[in-house]
Amino acid sequence: MGAPTVNYPTVVPAINQVVDVVAKRVVGVRENGPTLIHFEFGKGTLETVEGFEPAFKAEIFHGADWLSFDSDEKHARIDVKAVAQTEDGETINFPYHGVVTLDKDVLSIFNMEPTSKTIPFGASTNTHYFHCGSEKLKELENMTFIGNSRMIVNEETRAIQVETRISRVIAATGME
Repeated sequence: MGAPTVNYPTVVPAINQVVDVVAKRVVGVRENGPTLIHFEFGKGTLETVEGFEPAFKAEIFHGADWLSFDSDEKHARIDVKAVAQTEDGETINFPYHGVVTLDKDVLSIFNMEPTSKTIPFGASTNTHYFHCGSEKLKELENMTFIGNSRMIVNEETRAIQVETRISRVIAATGME
């Protein structure tokens, strides 16, 4: 008999992130095997969904993904470091890590091929962290967040955006 399927954590929608990818720089193959590529972010937004507290709306003004590809080319490892500023002037540092499942459509976007197209949510999952000095936003540091991303390719300009839907993890409270 297996473990009971009760008292598992749940998630609630919390934050939506949309960021422009403005540059790609191939660092190359690292000494331990994976290829490292730096994807620079342009402007973007970081905004809570209706009903989530503490609520905020922020502009992403700096960030990048140091994406490393497994040598078997089945997965890539997300390593994002980014900073945003709220409409109230508060700064939020928000790093996150994750795993991308690579297929021809995802690789087409990473390689910035002219035939690349928007992909649905589901290729990547992420673990998000928020660091802020503001008392209003400080509680974010005590919450656990996970996310799911998709890549949007503008058919005319070939510009790439990454949209991430971030949920707060809510702990179970039962005894069993």
